[in-house]
Amino acid sequence: MNNLYIINEVLFDYTPGMAVIAAPDLNRCREIFVEKFNLYNDDLYEDEIAEYDSAIKNKHYKVIEGVNHNEGVVSYVFGGG
Repeated sequence: MNNLYIINEVLFDYTPGMAVIAAPDLNRCREIFVEKFNLYNDDLYEDEIAEYDSAIKNKHYKVIEGVNHNEGVVSYVFGGG
């Protein structure tokens, strides 16, 4: 059973975006975020993953436990200007 992580203050482009990810725990959630947004091949990788890590550290996320949803990114929105 997965949890649903609603993460704010990520995917910035002038303003913050958000991501919704189904995963069993925060560690796997981070892995899915990196895989989806291809951060390992992006010149801005360090900034983007720092945004994610900061959002988690500062508790800019909500968790809905025990959802019946397959693992992966459910939805996301890039920030805009």
